[in-house]
Amino acid sequence: MLSFIRPLIKKKTPFVYTDQRAQVKKLLEDELAYSRDVILLYLDIIKLSEIEAKFGNIVAGRVLQHMDNILLAACRHILHLPTRLIAVQKLWADDYAVYLSWDTCCNEHELHELSIALKQEVEERLNRQITYSHMNKVSVHIGYAKIKGDDIAKEMYSSVKVASQMAKYGVMSQEFKQVQQFHRIMEEADIHMVLQPIVSLKTGLPLGWESLVRGPEETPFYSPDTLFSFAKKTDKSFQLETLCRRKAVEQLEGLNQSHKLFINLDARAIDDPFFLRGRIFKLFEEYHLNPHNIVFEITERHAIKNFASFRDIIQEYRKKGYLIAVDDAGAGYSSLEAIAEIYPDYIKLDMALIRNIDTDPVKQALVETFVQFANKVKCKIIGEGIETKSELEALIKMGVDYGQGFLLGRPKRGFSMIADEAIDCIKRLEQEREPAIIEEPTSKVGDIITTTICVTEETLVREVHHLFERNTRIDNVVVLRNKTPIGLIMRFQLYQVLGGQYGIPLYYEKSVSQIMNHSPLIVDRRQNIEQVAKLAVERESFHLYDVIIVTEDGKYSGVVSVQSLLDMLAKAKLEIAAVSNPLTGLPGNIRIEREIISRLKKSEDFTVMYCDLDRFKWFNDQYGFETGDEIIRRTAQMMGTAIRVSGAKASFLGHIGGDDFIIITLPSYIEEIVSYIRMYFDSYFRDIVEGVDAVSEGGLLSISLAGVHCRPGQYKTPNQVAEMAARVKKAAKQVPGISFIDG
Repeated sequence: MLSFIRPLIKKKTPFVYTDQRAQVKKLLEDELAYSRDVILLYLDIIKLSEIEAKFGNIVAGRVLQHMDNILLAACRHILHLPTRLIAVQKLWADDYAVYLSWDTCCNEHELHELSIALKQEVEERLNRQITYSHMNKVSVHIGYAKIKGDDIAKEMYSSVKVASQMAKYGVMSQEFKQVQQFHRIMEEADIHMVLQPIVSLKTGLPLGWESLVRGPEETPFYSPDTLFSFAKKTDKSFQLETLCRRKAVEQLEGLNQSHKLFINLDARAIDDPFFLRGRIFKLFEEYHLNPHNIVFEITERHAIKNFASFRDIIQEYRKKGYLIAVDDAGAGYSSLEAIAEIYPDYIKLDMALIRNIDTDPVKQALVETFVQFANKVKCKIIGEGIETKSELEALIKMGVDYGQGFLLGRPKRGFSMIADEAIDCIKRLEQEREPAIIEEPTSKVGDIITTTICVTEETLVREVHHLFERNTRIDNVVVLRNKTPIGLIMRFQLYQVLGGQYGIPLYYEKSVSQIMNHSPLIVDRRQNIEQVAKLAVERESFHLYDVIIVTEDGKYSGVVSVQSLLDMLAKAKLEIAAVSNPLTGLPGNIRIEREIISRLKKSEDFTVMYCDLDRFKWFNDQYGFETGDEIIRRTAQMMGTAIRVSGAKASFLGHIGGDDFIIITLPSYIEEIVSYIRMYFDSYFRDIVEGVDAVSEGGLLSISLAGVHCRPGQYKTPNQVAEMAARVKKAAKQVPGISFIDG
């Protein structure tokens, strides 16, 4: 029995039926007005429908009548101060509500003990009244819920729902205690978020972090699977999803402007007014962020049933500026359909697809297909669940953009760093690639075009055949529509068609549109020959040696043969090699000067950044020229990667000579390039400088960076730029360690 020692003050307590809820509401309001805790106990008779089926309506009705008669007495018998009985309400059929209040705050242990006591008292009194010899003992369910008083009318319904869910598990069962604990977690919002890094597999830099939910530590609810399982059982999925998103947003305060926060968004609870109605924009303003810093992961725990309305809501998010990812691709209910319908910015491959991918050719083929698809639709691939170096290396070699998993970093509170082991692996594979030579293209395909015969799409095959017969030096004909190329006929392909058994009867008097190549390679005359050559060799084998059609502003300009394209490319490579640094393969002084002159003529803003290693001569003298050469090669690799990470595709990287380099780029990219060098400089040379005493040897290897912002008309010649850079570099050299001064 409960340990309440003073007897309950006798007063009339109403027994209220369903049509008298207003009376109960008034009684609850009176109790809450005195700041008392108000509790609902819910009871129902177990398997009353079976009693009705076995013994008939009359017997079942009498059982209900007995319950009506004994419930109030049972409550009065077991309740003692400080507990007050407010009302007993018959809800419907065999469902009852008992409303109690406490002068002091009641705890979970007292509620649980009280529930057991009332259940036992009701069952004992009920079974004394029932005298049917063939009927087993009747039992009741019991559960409870607190009423806060924010909206009493609404809570009278919702509390019954919560208490009835608890009741069905059995008040003395372990699951009852877990449901009770889950409701407490939801009531107190007792969850927290951990963050797991999502890492670039090209640079080792973080793209951002995924926010993952965890319950109270050292409880079963620490696992998100348990949390969501009980949320589903208790119809709290929407509330839990909403709470998780609110908690995730709290992480924004520590987010860098260049990083992203990935937040899960259940397809069933996607229409969140917090994100769509603008309340979050105040936080963006406060933390100097914007919606592009948030990526919503559309989780596939549940199928999307109405893609039309779902797509409309996704478009609302896009209009606000948020980014979208499809989670668990390759394992969900409808991931491929979701990808096709919502055009995500990121596709996250399910960990089941990543597991053992280094040894599974089928998984490799699937991931390669995803990578090719993503390249075509301009989205990025993220591999989830990376746990081994072999998996990481396989994904890097297949061209997967980003990775996530225990190898890269475990979920932790706060913005955790990426594991050194993973960074070293990414760096090693990056250094095995050819050194990056990043420069503005110079040789254009328009420089080597020739002309050919052009016809319209109505021209007959017979006429084209006669053209080839009369002009033995012509091996291609371009098909135009209003001066715009729409097709191509190669001599050998025409002869192949006509040489077939029925070729002449079928096609000879038809228009060329019946046999022409409808999708030839068409490029603009301003395109770089290297880009065009790459496109040409990627064609299917049957069209590999077709000419390339060249246009100017969409209109036909001429054609380029594959042979002349490759000849020009080879010539350009020889010229590049002649004026490139033999150690790094980077452009040397002649091409650097050309580049600066070209940019000065364009009258556009650009920045020249001189890069000079500090203490290089000491390392070269101390450890030999082989170590010195390796330092220079790694420096070139580091700066090429820094440019690529910044996204500055039109940048130029040159090697002046020795340990001096130059970067020419737009001013907006300089900050990111310098940030990368500052962050990862030591990792490129860790094995070389290991064991060197920085104090006794006057400092370790570092780098001085001198930026010169070139505005239109400010400098006339490369020498003027070089003179300014020399002054800025001298100032940078005075700063210990890695330094950057912008002149």
